[in-house]
Amino acid sequence: MTPMAPRALTLLVDTFEGGGSVIEDLLDPAHHDALRVLRDCGALTAAKDVPVVLCPWCGEQDIAPQQAGKTLLGLCPDCGYVPITNTALHAWAADPDWLLARLRQAFGIAARQDSSELVPGTLWKVGDHKENRRARRIVLARQLAEPGVHRSSLAALKDSIERDNAVIIGTTPRSAARIDGISSPYVHLTEIVHFRSNRLELDEARWEWCLKPAHLRTHEASPVFHENFRVAVIEGDACEFSATQAAIFGYLYAAKGRKCHKDSIIGEVDSAQKNPVELFRHNTRQFEAFNKVVEWDDYGFYALKRF
Repeated sequence: MTPMAPRALTLLVDTFEGGGSVIEDLLDPAHHDALRVLRDCGALTAAKDVPVVLCPWCGEQDIAPQQAGKTLLGLCPDCGYVPITNTALHAWAADPDWLLARLRQAFGIAARQDSSELVPGTLWKVGDHKENRRARRIVLARQLAEPGVHRSSLAALKDSIERDNAVIIGTTPRSAARIDGISSPYVHLTEIVHFRSNRLELDEARWEWCLKPAHLRTHEASPVFHENFRVAVIEGDACEFSATQAAIFGYLYAAKGRKCHKDSIIGEVDSAQKNPVELFRHNTRQFEAFNKVVEWDDYGFYALKRF
């Protein structure tokens, strides 16, 4: 099983991006430990209890809880009265204040700096990161795929951020966020930080990539890839790829050897697959080539190998 820390970060990001809540009884039991860790450290806080739950016996009917002495029961049209646990009712939501505080800590932003809300519930100024004499504004964004949110957030970003003077951290895949009109780097939250010991730690390599000028954050000529990544010559053997497969290589190459999370990659190439590797499995030759040039781990992070 994947270690708990990356699962906890993924659960936190998914809950934060969705803006809703998570219920332990509806969560895969394999992730209950991640939920408990996030709850215990304050990343998830109690939300309003749900008014109805899915019948735990048939899994098809919604039932309302009723107090019967010390027991909670629900009347299912198909199953009759069934017991309901408290964990089936208790909902947990991501706490933006916890996330903002841990991001300030990860970036070493002075404790006296307060975060501020730029667009209610969707866009925040985390703080100003100062290095030498240069200051960069760290911005946290979510739900940028929603049309209304996208318009208001884009307007706020253009009004409050100077050109090339900010880093936007988001929980929305870049392709869905549609922020091409902004030159500031956009990086997914799961790529810029790691969850360790109940706090967030900055990925220094990814941060260095964010600090590069825009023209240096894109790829240059490659000794392996040709024709806009549609062809790879590996050990003298040429292999052709589809446009979508080429887009994956292009995304990874633009990261300059940095690790990229599967959600960001898949979102960028607009694929229905869950993982980049699934786009190559159907063709033995392409899959072998993919294994030679790309490495990935159980955390869902992918990177091009160095040549």
